[in-house]
Amino acid sequence: MCTLDFYEGQGRLDGALCSYTEKDKQQYLRAAYEAGIRNIEMESSVLAAMCNACGLPAAVVCVTLLDRLEGDQISSPHEVLAEYQQRPQRLVGRFIKKCLSAA
Repeated sequence: MCTLDFYEGQGRLDGALCSYTEKDKQQYLRAAYEAGIRNIEMESSVLAAMCNACGLPAAVVCVTLLDRLEGDQISSPHEVLAEYQQRPQRLVGRFIKKCLSAA
């Protein structure tokens, strides 16, 4: 799910401005989860809008770093985060390879 910002739109409690309580945050995140949402970010709508305006096909691949129902802070070790960073690159690489071999 793409939101307009990192804090309020994602139900975070650790921003400079916060109108949510912990209870509000949990209700918001549980409703999102029940709707099938497994990742929240804030950049893809701008990328999609720009690509659409230019007539460029585009896709967004996201990595989920933590379970927001359990907390907001990333505590994974550097090695795990480095592996997460490689996953979308490998996925997109395989997709491109498959498309090229089918052509």
